[in-house]
Amino acid sequence: MGGRDQTRSYSRKESVVFLKTDEPFGGLSNMAGGYPIHVSGVRILTSEALYQVCRFPHLPDVQKMIVGQISPITAKMRSMPYRKDSRPDWEQVRVRIMRWSLRMKLANNWNTFSALLLRTGERPIVEESRKDDFWGAKVVDDGDTLVGMNVLGRLLMELREQVKQQGRDAALDVAPPDIPQFLLFGRPIEVTSESPLPQEAETREQGSLFGADIAATVETPAPPAAAPSGTTKYEAYRPVRSRWVPRVPEHWSLLRAKNFLREIDDRTKTGDETLLSMRMHRGLVPHNDVSVKRIAPEDLIGYKKAQPDELVLNRMQAGNAMFFRNRQPGLVSPDYAVFRLLRDDNPEYLGHLFRSWPMRGLFRSESKGLGTGTSGFLRLYSDRFAALEIPLPPRPEQDQIVAYLRAQDAHIARFIKAKRDLIALLTEQKLRIIDHAVTRGLDTSVHLKLSGIEWLGEVPGHWEAKPLKRWVRLNASTLGEKTAPDLEFRYVDIGSVKTGRLAKELERIRFEAAPSRARRVLRRGDTIISTVRTYLKAIWYVNEEADDLIASTGFAVLTPGNGVEPEYLGYVIQSSAFVNRVTANSIGIAYPAIAESVLGRFPIAMPPTVAEQQAIVAHIQSESAPLDTAIEQAVAEIKLIREYRDRLIADAVTGQVDLRGWRPGPDDVVSDDDLAALSEDDVGSADEENPDGED
Repeated sequence: MGGRDQTRSYSRKESVVFLKTDEPFGGLSNMAGGYPIHVSGVRILTSEALYQVCRFPHLPDVQKMIVGQISPITAKMRSMPYRKDSRPDWEQVRVRIMRWSLRMKLANNWNTFSALLLRTGERPIVEESRKDDFWGAKVVDDGDTLVGMNVLGRLLMELREQVKQQGRDAALDVAPPDIPQFLLFGRPIEVTSESPLPQEAETREQGSLFGADIAATVETPAPPAAAPSGTTKYEAYRPVRSRWVPRVPEHWSLLRAKNFLREIDDRTKTGDETLLSMRMHRGLVPHNDVSVKRIAPEDLIGYKKAQPDELVLNRMQAGNAMFFRNRQPGLVSPDYAVFRLLRDDNPEYLGHLFRSWPMRGLFRSESKGLGTGTSGFLRLYSDRFAALEIPLPPRPEQDQIVAYLRAQDAHIARFIKAKRDLIALLTEQKLRIIDHAVTRGLDTSVHLKLSGIEWLGEVPGHWEAKPLKRWVRLNASTLGEKTAPDLEFRYVDIGSVKTGRLAKELERIRFEAAPSRARRVLRRGDTIISTVRTYLKAIWYVNEEADDLIASTGFAVLTPGNGVEPEYLGYVIQSSAFVNRVTANSIGIAYPAIAESVLGRFPIAMPPTVAEQQAIVAHIQSESAPLDTAIEQAVAEIKLIREYRDRLIADAVTGQVDLRGWRPGPDDVVSDDDLAALSEDDVGSADEENPDGED
């Protein structure tokens, strides 16, 4: 697979294409969590980390650093500074190493990974990539064609055939490749009988997946069991002509959407009704609850009315789970589709069904390009939706499934809340370390002086105090209105950032489809701080390659000047004294904001030399390393349990498990407060000038 003449073309419609880990086939990605691997007695969290480790057999300290990363993207990024020291034959052996890494992923996670491979059927497997046409394939033309060598996809297809032909024996083919100096921590890599059996490794991961190895600083409720008590498969199934839902219980109905839903187009003539906005984790909520932007009634004339228990679809986001049961009367965008039930179906069941990953995959495959086909928009047209065959159980089973999922959501929400409480506690502990270091330095014997800054107090006598704008450049670079429409970038909005870290994977969009706020150009070494909704304390030091990062104008971008260590500046901006100053000077109650000119006038005190700043950075990193590791672990666990929830819902609403025998227990009593944690990630995540994602 090493020659550049092996470029291939693939049709998206005819292939299994994966890009993000939260997509239906995202588990095929090396970046997917939940597939731990045991090598020579060492637990490695992902196949990506294992692959990167194999670059550096002669650098055991680098290997240990990679293995210690919780996130696969962090494992990859932390290895990048050492790439020039990769083993000298890396280009010749990397494909063999990747093949072996995938086999180890299969052997250690047989049940889940083999099932995922077999679900791809006979279709080509393609990793979609925007930059790499060796391991993956790039999108060309109208978006349906992908071109590249797709080596990772071809290795996965090779492994799939091995699973089909050999069954579970395929998990035994894990002998290390015949490569010299194939070492882990200075010793030859071995895969022996001492390694966990495939099911044992998987079971062990279920035990540690949800935080058993984190100190019980915050009591964490146990996550739901992987298989609900009292559930089985149905007695009989029938095949379905769908690659997304290949079978359904024999007694379920298969109805075209038009036979149980009718599209309603009832427009307001006054605009006096409540405007509803759609949010990924919250559904339809009053617009005024989630946005500072107020819209006059006359501007809402012609919007669609939506009544309780009707279903509302964002046509351009059908494949991203933007399809919800409505709970209150109001108005929605004219571009949305509103459906009324024609039968006695449970609207909550339909909401779960239409947001499940099998339905999202079906909706994506049935969506068509809008306009010229170059904008990246896909729309699920009403006639195509109406013709889709939808699996529907009898009403009593629908009610049972809804009750079961509501109970499981309560358990998951409690678990997420406990993890967030732990993250908040760990973050607070880290901030104490930062606060002391950036206000007192490292030398406990140094003379202190009044800083002249009322809110800062005393600082080391040799430090300098100047307005922030004297230390940095504010908003050094922005995108202009004449930016190329097809410029593609990762977008950092307010909801993407927590104090000191990114909160989620960044969305990749084109300029022509981006919100009007997507303008701030970021560079590695910048620090960004939110100037709107300042109570969110959204601050991030850009510690990764940033050639494709664009931030919302809701951030101020601070580019350090001469004599300023970039990472030290990031810690100063995160410090409690500075953050409290920002929030105290913000204007507004519901959506407090601060002008960048005011921000630039805030004085800060800094050590006069970069060397002293770097020493403080090293101290903070050393002291907070265990806290950072625990925070990353907790964040990863929240992500994994959300993925678990997606799988749970999909299995329930497509009949892959029989829930008719399930009965609620005493811990399954649910209130709306219990479910609140499921939606908190969505707060502040939408662009205020584009609340419904329509522009």
